[in-house]
Amino acid sequence: MQKHIYHKLLLLLFIAPLFAACTKNLGEYNLNPDAVGSVQPGFVFSNVLVNTSAMDMEPRTNYCHAFMQYGYSGFWSGTAYKSDDGIGSRNWSNFYGNTSTTSSVIKNLEYVISQIKDNPDLVNTYAAARIWRVFVYQKLTDFYGDIPYTQAGQALSQRIFTPEYDKQQDIYADFIKELRAAIAQLNDGAKGVQGDQFYAGAPAQWKKLANSLLLRIGMRLIKVDPAQAAALVKEAANGGVMQSNSDMPVLLHNVNIPNGFYFNLNDQQFNLHKTLVDHMKATKDPRLAIYGATYDKQVRDGGHLVSRDTSLYIGYSFNANDPLPTVYVSYEIFRPQNTPFFDFHYAQVEFLLAEAVLRGFITGDANAHYQKGVTAHMASLSQMPTAPSISQAQIDAYLVANPLTGTTDQQIEKINTEFWVSGFLFDADEVWANWRRTGYPKLTPNPTGQMPNIPRKIPYPLEEFSLNNINVTNALKAYNGVNDLSSRVWWDK
Repeated sequence: MQKHIYHKLLLLLFIAPLFAACTKNLGEYNLNPDAVGSVQPGFVFSNVLVNTSAMDMEPRTNYCHAFMQYGYSGFWSGTAYKSDDGIGSRNWSNFYGNTSTTSSVIKNLEYVISQIKDNPDLVNTYAAARIWRVFVYQKLTDFYGDIPYTQAGQALSQRIFTPEYDKQQDIYADFIKELRAAIAQLNDGAKGVQGDQFYAGAPAQWKKLANSLLLRIGMRLIKVDPAQAAALVKEAANGGVMQSNSDMPVLLHNVNIPNGFYFNLNDQQFNLHKTLVDHMKATKDPRLAIYGATYDKQVRDGGHLVSRDTSLYIGYSFNANDPLPTVYVSYEIFRPQNTPFFDFHYAQVEFLLAEAVLRGFITGDANAHYQKGVTAHMASLSQMPTAPSISQAQIDAYLVANPLTGTTDQQIEKINTEFWVSGFLFDADEVWANWRRTGYPKLTPNPTGQMPNIPRKIPYPLEEFSLNNINVTNALKAYNGVNDLSSRVWWDK
């Protein structure tokens, strides 16, 4: 009887968010009303993939866009390097859930993994879920450092309500183990990935994504373990990473399940930053006319587009004596509810490979990878609303004007500066991690900020000190007991 009640509780926890979750192939994943204890794994996994990019993106805009000098809004505490628990805790609750949520990405992900790990018929779905688990947890640990990992999401299955925090070094070691195991499990001859929102269930595509994540993880370790970094990068490249834009995990949102940035851009001003605008003007980057535009007034107040003449663009400046900003994010392209979300851009793979060649981790042509990265990103923008187009002639002209030349360090700087430019708007959190890893692009901190340097870690949510005090307090010991924006995560030492 207790087991029957428990299964009913599980269904109640999952059913509400799941009915609103899927944006395509919804009919394939149905809950059986006559089998209350059965929740189809594909339905739950689909929910996880959708909600990863449908969630509130305020922490990425308020903090990461501000830190990386992509833009400015009067709403953002991140511009002044001010810690704001109301913002910092939202990324935590978006993924983990909190006292006011009955479901979350991690709860659903851990649930589906526990339900299918011993089912040989769903081996590819299990492998894909393990891969996505790495993707999600890497975002969390790179944001906060040491986090609940081994015991996370186990409240229902194991009755663990106060999970211990794992060291980031141990989490990364498990990422590597999990990706290797998932890659080995993927089987083109078995049933495809159920609930797949990206690749129509194709295991081969998930293998490319897994190797691309392994590449990202390897490059993340260049400061703390360059030998392992080199070995992982070589392993990933040999295993087969993404090769084109068609390999990207792109979530196709709609008006029922909007892109997560819709909510932020719908009620905030978002000026482009002077650092970004001036750089793109100097390099004659055709993407600037896509990233921003001028309007007669704020769009939230009924403003309309005036011009995409980039010569008129003035970005937000830290210097109060500079002219007021005139350019805003391009709302027609980035704000619509059906704006697709690029979870992991193929261009980033090429930039990482280019850097890896220069560091001697792999052999190859760094310039070829650099050019592929630039080309891929510019071409990908045609998938956005209004289908903005950059011609091949424009791409070629940009590459001629911005060649990969100079010393090894200068080339690494150029590659990672391109990584930064291409990370607007979706990947500000990943760009922030990449900046902490490499130091590029070279950014001048806000001279009027509440701390002298650009933040490098997000504080733990204050709610954790009420709900999980012993474990979060133990975790803080790795950061000298200080819960602020100035600490560094393990790989950023």
